[in-house]
Amino acid sequence: MGPIENLSPYGFACLPNVDRHGQEIVVVAVAAHFELPRPGRVHRGPLVRCEQQPPPHFDDVYWGDPATTSLRYEGQSAYSRPGTDVYLSGSAHAPNGRPVRQLNVDLGVGPCRVRARVTGDRVWVSAGGTLRASPPAPFVRMPLVWERAYGGGDIDAGPRGYEARNPLGVGLYASVEAATNAALPNIEDPRTPVGEPGSRPRPIGFGPVARHWLPRASFAGTYDDHWKRSRAPLWPDDLDERFFLAAAPGLSAIPHLQGGESVVMSGVHPEGGFGFVLPTLRLSCKSAFRGGVERVGLRFDALILEPDEGRVSLILRANVQLGRGAEHRHSLVRALEAWEPMPPIAQAQAPARNVKPREARS
Repeated sequence: MGPIENLSPYGFACLPNVDRHGQEIVVVAVAAHFELPRPGRVHRGPLVRCEQQPPPHFDDVYWGDPATTSLRYEGQSAYSRPGTDVYLSGSAHAPNGRPVRQLNVDLGVGPCRVRARVTGDRVWVSAGGTLRASPPAPFVRMPLVWERAYGGGDIDAGPRGYEARNPLGVGLYASVEAATNAALPNIEDPRTPVGEPGSRPRPIGFGPVARHWLPRASFAGTYDDHWKRSRAPLWPDDLDERFFLAAAPGLSAIPHLQGGESVVMSGVHPEGGFGFVLPTLRLSCKSAFRGGVERVGLRFDALILEPDEGRVSLILRANVQLGRGAEHRHSLVRALEAWEPMPPIAQAQAPARNVKPREARS
C-alpha cells in the first residue's frame, strides 16, 4: 500500500481494515474541530476552526476503567456507518451556577431530538411499609454519563435482574430490601420517570452506546458453527450495519447529515443554551492505482458536542479500496474548492476475485 497524505486543515488518521465481504480497504477518517460559540444566544455566523486539530480516535476511549465506566469516544475504525451519530459529552449545569433540584437537558440536531430530565441525588426511603423517593438534593453540575441513567443489575440474575440497555446504570434492584436506601437514577426520560422500585423505564442518555449493549448488540449478526465453518473471520452474513451506529437512542440521523443543519442545546452550560448551524465540509480522497485514479467523497457520519470543552467536532469517513489486483500507489485527502463537484460517496463493494479474507475490526 502506498502513502496516504492529508492536505486538509483538519485532524487525520487512516487504518487498514476489511469490509463485510473481506475486501481489503483503508479507512480514512478526518476530525474537523471547531470552537463552540458563546452560550445564551443564537450564533448565525460560521464556526471558528480550533487551532489544535487532533486526529480521530480509532480506539474506544472510556471515562475511566473500561470495565466499570461508559464510553466517552467511540473508536472510528468501522468500515461503514449507515447514518450520522450524534454524541453529547458534557454535563447538566444549573443556570448561573445557582443550585437546582431538577432541570431539563434538550438536544436537537437536524432530525434528532432528545430531552432528558436531570434530578439531584435521591434514594428510596421506607415510609409506612412502602418505599418512596427522597427529595432530590440540590446540584450545580451533573455529569451526563450512562452511570447516572437508569440501569444496572446483575447479569447472573437473568433478564429481569439485568438491564442490557445500560448495564452500568443505577436504579434496577432485585428486591425491596435491595432498593431500600439505594440510589435512583439522576437522568430520566420525563415521559417515563421511575415511579417505584420495580419500574423498568427505557434508559436515556447522550453518550456512545457500547457494542455489547442492547439494542446495538442485536445487530451484530450470528456467530455460530455455520459462521465458523463458512465465514470466520469475516462478518456474518446476517450482520446489520446498524451495529456500527453507536449513538444513544434518538441520536442517529438516517440518512446522513450533510452539514448546514441546526443545532440547539439547553441545560448544558451555566450561561444558557446554544444555537448554531453545522459547517458544510466538502472533502475528497483521490487515490492513484496502477492503471487508474479513483475519487471518492468523505461522508459526515459522526458529530461530537463537548460543551464543557467548548468544542464541536465533525467526523468524516471514506474507504480506499484495495485488493482489486491494481497496485495502490498513493492517496490524497483535501478540501474541495467551491467550484469543484463533490465526488460520489463510496459504498461497500462485492469482493474481488482471489481476495484472501482478513479479520474484521469494528
